[in-house]
Order: sequence, then structure tokens, then C-alpha cells
Amino acid sequence: MTWSKKLAYKQNNSLLLFLLYFITQTAGATPPRKPLYHLAPPSWYIGFKNNNLEIIAHGEEISQYTISMKEYPGVTMVGTSGSANRHILYIQLKIDATAKPGELEFSANPTNMQDKLRKGFSFNYLLKSRAPVAQQAPSVEQKDVTYLILPDRFCNGDADNDRAPVNFNVKRDRAALKGRHGGDIAGIQSKIPYLKDLGITTLWLNPVQENDQPEESFHGYAITDNYTIDPRLGSNSEYFALCDALRKENMKMVMDIIPNHIGDKHWMFANYDTGWFNHKDSFVKTNYRAQTVMDPYASPREKSLNVDGWFVQTMPDFNQNNPHINAYLKQLYLWWAEAAKLSGYRIDTYPYPDQNYMNDLVGTLLSEFPNLTVFGETWVQTVPTQAAFCKNNIRGFENNTMPGITDFALTWAIHDACYKPTGWSDGLNKVYQTLSEDFLYADPGKHCTFLDNHDLTRFYSTAGENFDAWKRGISLLFLMRGMPCIYYGTEILMTGKTDVTDANVRFDFPGGWSSDPVNKFTAKGRTAKENEAFNYIKTLAKLRQTNPALNKGKTRQYAAINNTYVLVRYSDKNSIIGLFHQGEKSTQVDLTLYSESFKGFKRMKNVFTGETFAIPEKLNLDANASAVFELIP
Repeated sequence: MTWSKKLAYKQNNSLLLFLLYFITQTAGATPPRKPLYHLAPPSWYIGFKNNNLEIIAHGEEISQYTISMKEYPGVTMVGTSGSANRHILYIQLKIDATAKPGELEFSANPTNMQDKLRKGFSFNYLLKSRAPVAQQAPSVEQKDVTYLILPDRFCNGDADNDRAPVNFNVKRDRAALKGRHGGDIAGIQSKIPYLKDLGITTLWLNPVQENDQPEESFHGYAITDNYTIDPRLGSNSEYFALCDALRKENMKMVMDIIPNHIGDKHWMFANYDTGWFNHKDSFVKTNYRAQTVMDPYASPREKSLNVDGWFVQTMPDFNQNNPHINAYLKQLYLWWAEAAKLSGYRIDTYPYPDQNYMNDLVGTLLSEFPNLTVFGETWVQTVPTQAAFCKNNIRGFENNTMPGITDFALTWAIHDACYKPTGWSDGLNKVYQTLSEDFLYADPGKHCTFLDNHDLTRFYSTAGENFDAWKRGISLLFLMRGMPCIYYGTEILMTGKTDVTDANVRFDFPGGWSSDPVNKFTAKGRTAKENEAFNYIKTLAKLRQTNPALNKGKTRQYAAINNTYVLVRYSDKNSIIGLFHQGEKSTQVDLTLYSESFKGFKRMKNVFTGETFAIPEKLNLDANASAVFELIP
């Protein structure tokens, strides 16, 4: 071996030894320590009816510090309280309506002045003014058409955030069904013109807060920081900008929230205080028995299991009866409603938290935001069960504050009408029967109506990829009372079934990525049938927004005769009639049976073709036809 080779060999070995030493010394190293990691809420607003604020401070051994606040007019620091976790401290403030916007200045000094290892530090806390009620976002109403988007799967508008720094760096891989694909807030904002063209007025996004979990974080329902937008979707400022952009287009935003649980990598679960979570020390799964809430014969054990059990093993269950969690959740949703100027909340897994608390929470939100639209997810099978979770006409549930629910019972009925033959209580008569039970609700117009979502088989697949059945379901949805919602891709006949995995109904929207071979955001990129479906929804969405019979009117229905169901929506001067035939042969409908619904009108206009003609005694319907007419005086 030459001298030069020996020297190179020695240098390489030295470098190798240094690298081994460095790796050994840094293996398992924790992130640099900070005096303060989180303040929840991170800022606050002056003018809420409850002027008490509790800030959860998460910092390195913060319980060993004494917190003081510099004098600020209108704001009093009531005190602090420690917790069973040395990294958690509660700061209680009283904020009078006379306080002005600005920054509160806090000092934190070691309680033990002899402690040489700890140094004091300071932090500021921002106070803002609430927007006047007149400037709050408008409600979601029956005239609106909501579009549900799974953000990771809709459109990638900013490829740079695909590599955003997180603790569990799940590689972007569009081939992975349960992986991250790269859709984001920027992509959604870029498609506002497309959505407006379709007739969409409201967006509901699956949760957009940070989901820094090691797997299956793309869906958004295992939040790890409730006050921060997931960096792979964007930032808080980008989310606020999206909400602003929607308002400029007279569109609205509904946020998906989860007071029932968080992800198990959430900082609150890693640094929990006693009583924050149910079954903290051993996993106990919920029995998913929502019926135990109203079942007069329910076992106390099963009632408790429904409310206190975890949804899944990676989603710790909040204990809403803990006073700190009680305040934390209320402040959380007041903060987002004010900060983003939201039009509404969809509350996930509504039957599983404590119902007394949920009624209190919803009542608090509506007291502070009178225009806020709130509806709870009630994934159940029957009308009485879901009615028990909202304002209703049922004795014993007078204290319910939830205005509306996700109307699963109607969803199942419309599904029946699309793939089951019509019988006494099946097929189209399942819709008739379900609507007849609306007397249980205080206001069924407050319900979110839908055909599918991120958890259900896509509607075109449910309809057996039968275009006539698809049209029947879409027409029923848009003519029905309530607030209609369609899942992204329904307008282009996207398919997928949940029998193997829910991820099969969460495919990417074609054209949302620059590398996609086709772009179905454009008419040119869609097939003839997809364009027909797109225009079908567009026509009904416009009708929904402009005709008072649909967006403010009453409902009249007629039981299906000879496989034909008739649904009428009417107001003082307007009327829409839908005729739905579920038969393999054409039929002639005797319109004289519905003469009471034609009083004051002489002509009828086909809303799809524009054809207008005098109201006949008999009307021919093709096999499996769905016909929608506007009545004209």
C-alpha cells in the first residue's frame, strides 16, 4: 500500500469513527427544549358574552414557574392553577368589554428563586376585537348547494408543501390508497370558478387541522393540533384567505369539527392532565350504539360505553365533563368561527360525546354566532333515532339545541329508490315513508341531505352505475327539503365502494395534478356522459337557488302508484313538481290525481329541456324516467 493510499485510508477511518460517535451521541435525541410550546387558544377576541378565558399553557416544566401579567386596562389575570402534569399550567383571565385590542405581556419566573437551572422568560398574547354581528358570515340555507371535499384528494395547487416539515413524514405517494397525495388549500382555491360554474355555493372540507400521525393521516379525523392547519395542506393564513375568497364570490365555508376525540399523537395526549380523557390508561372501544342515548331500556354500562369508549385505538376520547376540556372545546370553536368567519360547523361523530355537554356547546356557539349553521353527523338507520339528537317534537328531549343533523335516514331511503323495486314500503315508497316521519323534527329544513360522502360507497356505484337511477337520486336530493350536499366527483360519475376499504371512495379528482393525463375540471376533458351529469346537477343547483318553491317552500308528496312517486314543492306563487318512475316500461301518469297541486297554474315547463306546454290530463313517462317541471300560471 502506498503512502498516499495509507493516508486516504486513515482519513476515511477517522471520518467513519466521527460519524459513528455522532450517531451514537444523537440517537434518540429529543427536539430542542422550549420554555413554551403551545398556548390554547393562541389568541383571543374581545366581546364574547362569557368574558372568562382559560389558556392552557404547555411548556417545559411550566408548573415550576410563576406567571404574572403586566397591567392592561380591562383585563384581569384572575390567577393560575397547576395540573398533575408539570408541563401544563392553566392561566385564567377576565376580559371586560371595555378592553381594547393589543398585546398582553406575561412574565414567567422560576417559583424557586434558588433554582439555577431555570431562567425566566416572557411571552405576549394577542387580543383582537370581534366583528360586529352584521359582519358575521351568512347562514347556510336551503337555497345553498354544499360540496364536500377531501382536501388531500382534490387538487394539488402548491407542490412545495408536499414536503412540509412534520414529525411523521408520510411520503407523498399517489399510488398508496391510504397515503398522502398532495391536494391542498391552494388547489381548492384555484377551482372556485369550476365550483361556481357547477352551481356550488358552500364548501365543506374534511378536517384541515394538523394530522401529524404515522399512518392514515390524509382523512383529517385524527387531529394533532386543533389550532393549526396541517402544513401539507397549507397554513392558517391560507385557510383564512380561502374563506375570504369564497365570501367575495358570495360563497360560504363549513368547517368539520371533532369534539369527541383527537389523534393519539396530539400534544395534549402526550402531555395530558388528569381527567382530560376517558379510559386514558387502557384502550376501551365504543360500542357505536347511538340508540343508547334515547333507548328507555338501555343498560347503563352500554350507555357509558357508547359515550366514553374510544372511536378507534388511535383516537383518544375527550372527557367533556372535565372543566378544562369543557372550556377548551368551547373556546376552540368560538375561536375558529371568529377567526375564519365561518358560515357553519359540521360536527363529526355527534352521538358519541356526552350529550348534555354537546347541547351546552351548540347553545354557546349559537348564542355568540346567531347566523351560524350547525349540523351533527348521526350515522344511524332510523328517523326516530336521529331525531333524538336535534331539536325535535319528542317528549323528554326538549333541551336539545342542535338545529339539524346529517340525514342518513333519507340517504338510505333514496338509495332504496335507486336499486330496490317499489313496494308498499320499499323503493320509491321508502322515500315516501321516511318523509312522512318529518313530524318528529322541529325543522327538517335544517338537515344536511346527501347521497354519499367520504365514508360511504359512491352514489353512482350504489346506483349500479345506472345513469337513470343516478338521475333519480340526484333529482330527489335537489327537490327535497333540507340543505343538499354532494361529494366531490359526483358530478363526473366517480365510482368506488367501501367493501374493502374506505380509501376506495377517496380517489383523486382527475385533473387536480399537473401530471394527470386528463382534466375533468374542463368540459373538454370529460366524456359526453360526464358532461351530461355535470349539466344535470348544474341545472338543478340553479333551480334550487332561484326558485322560492325549492329554497323556501313547503312539501307535498303522493305515495307511489304504479311505480310512480310524485313530489311537489310549493310557495305562494311558485311550484315545482317531480315525477319519478321506477319501472322497466314506459307509463302514462294520470295528472288529474294531483289536480290540487296544479291549482292556479296552466302550463308546465321541463327544467332540463325548456319545453313548455299546457298541463295535460295524462303525461307519458319513459322507463325509469325522472321528470322535473316548473309550473307556470
